[in-house]
Amino acid sequence: MRTAGLPLAIELDAEKYLSQRSELLHAEFLRVDRLAQAKELPDASIPDGVLKITPLDDQESDEAELVTRQAFGLMPWIKITDLLTEVDNWCDFGRHYTNLRFGDAVSDRALLLTAILADGINLGLTRMADACPDVSLSTLLRIATWHIRDKTDAKALGENDPARRLFGR
Repeated sequence: MRTAGLPLAIELDAEKYLSQRSELLHAEFLRVDRLAQAKELPDASIPDGVLKITPLDDQESDEAELVTRQAFGLMPWIKITDLLTEVDNWCDFGRHYTNLRFGDAVSDRALLLTAILADGINLGLTRMADACPDVSLSTLLRIATWHIRDKTDAKALGENDPARRLFGR
């Protein structure tokens, strides 16, 4: 059993620690209640029993905002679909998304990447089909149903893990 340890400024006994924290929390609740009763809560009010918190002001200085805009202006503009295609060209992760029944690769890699993107950004296939004039929902559903599943995601992600490439894991 280990008895020596780092000197910490907290109670090491779990029950005592939780008891102390509970007492502190209770005291803070009482303080907030007193402030609320006196209508002295900083940046907050409770009209009609509903807590209203004043939104934070934009705290970024004008100089910082200017530098941010200038830096952002230096960045190249690229469509996310073009970026995803470029990454697939580097890594060829799309080859792992094989047909569930026949094991063959997707014939249209752009459709596969569109379906992966819809899932990755939580847009969903319906809204992705609405956003892409040349892509039908039925086509995206077919690709997603037959090619995208946990097993293919794991293969594509696992092989392209930077730690695996750098350290051979």
